[in-house]
Formats: sequence, structure tokens, C-alpha cells
Amino acid sequence: MKWSLNTYKIGQDWELDFLIDMVKKTGYDGIEYLMDFDQKHGLEWDTPKENWGEYRAKMADAGLAFASLTSCQNFHSPEQEERQKSVDRVKRVIDMAYFLGCDHIRVLGDRFTDENRDEVVQNVGECLGVLGAYAQPLDITVSIEMHSSFTVADASLEAIQKADHPNVGAVFNCVWPPGVTVDNMAEFHDSIVNHITMVHTHGAESPETFELYRNLFSKLSEIDFQGYVSNECAYTGSDPEKVLALYLGLFRAFAGE
Repeated sequence: MKWSLNTYKIGQDWELDFLIDMVKKTGYDGIEYLMDFDQKHGLEWDTPKENWGEYRAKMADAGLAFASLTSCQNFHSPEQEERQKSVDRVKRVIDMAYFLGCDHIRVLGDRFTDENRDEVVQNVGECLGVLGAYAQPLDITVSIEMHSSFTVADASLEAIQKADHPNVGAVFNCVWPPGVTVDNMAEFHDSIVNHITMVHTHGAESPETFELYRNLFSKLSEIDFQGYVSNECAYTGSDPEKVLALYLGLFRAFAGE
């Protein structure tokens, strides 16, 4: 497994140089750049192409990888025009990823109701298929995060199946749906693990989810998962360096390193 920091919240106000320095000295392998949140690192879907080289050079100098470009574009709109706008933006993110040497893009589904569930899943799957086809010649994976309505495995897996591209997968968000317990979590993990391309962790130390995390890491080790486990702890306290290093130590222990 490889280790990255997702810039959600904890990196919201970190300028690029500080972000890179913090990630490097706390032992992570790469950075997952969250987009569409106006974070201080400045890497967005519409960042001018003439600025892309600065990011590539600074990450290379630090010996860090672009773990993912994490777009918050979604495809749940009932309006085809709105979905197409999101597809076009993600295509630009894919172009950016190729330039930066990043092989993973995350997108969102993201929301449906009982009434429109089938329509939304169909539309999301179709958009993922278009993006998968666009990214495949570039050796880039496009993954839907199991987030919001797509936290449930069946919706995410159905959208992936509708996309029907080998480079379309899932980011497991470490949010276990209601009904998943210590007693049946292995069955849930078995249902999704072969589609997981990346993992987002949160409060892994919480007593409520500690055993779920341990089981997940055991399952990932069992299949020799070689993707990124990305820390999305959302810590905003006074000692991020210590907290990030401690989280990484916990993850390595979970993984048996």
C-alpha cells in the first residue's frame, strides 16, 4: 500500500510549499489534491495550463507523487447539459493528470432518492463510461467515490458495471452503511474490495469503527492492494505534523508493516 494525504479541510488553508513540506516530513508518499473547494494549493480543474509545470516540478523536487486529482464534479443532475458540463471539466482534469504524471482521478455520483435512483445510477454509469474511455489510452483510472447516496455498495457497483471499462473503479470512503457490523463486515468488504482503487480514511482511531478499519486493512493486505490509502482526517488543531505522523503509524500497523 502507498500513503497519501487528502487535502480536505486539514490542507484547506495551506499554501502549496507548506503543504508539500508537511506531507514530506510526516512520511507520506504523495498528495491527493482536492479540487472545487478553492483550497490554497490552487490546483483546480480550470488552473491555467501554463501553471501546471510548477506543480509537477515542486512535487518532483520533494520526491512526492500525485496520488490523485480529486474532482468534486458529479453526474446526478437530471439535465443532460449539466452532466455534460461536469464530464467536460473532468476531461480537462484527466488531461492535467496526464501532464502531471498522476494515474488516478476521483469523481462523485452523488445523490439520488428512492424515486429517481435507477435513473441517476444509469446516468452516472454512462458518464463514468465516457470518462473511462477518454482516460484509458492515457493509463489513468477514473473512480467514483462511495459517498453520499453511493455509499451503499450496490449503487456504486451498478454504476461501475454500466460504465464497462477496466479503468473505472471505486474509492472506498471508510463510511460503512447501516447494518454493516463487526459480525458481517467481511461479507461487505468482499463485495467491493476487487473494485477499490483508493481508500479514504477518517477517524480510524474511533472505538465505533476501529475494528471495521482493522478488517478492511486485513482484506486489502490479503489481495495485495497496491493503491493509495489517503488520510482525510480533517484535523484542524494546533499540531498537524504530530497528528499526521501518528495516523500514518496507525495505518502501517493496520497493514502489518
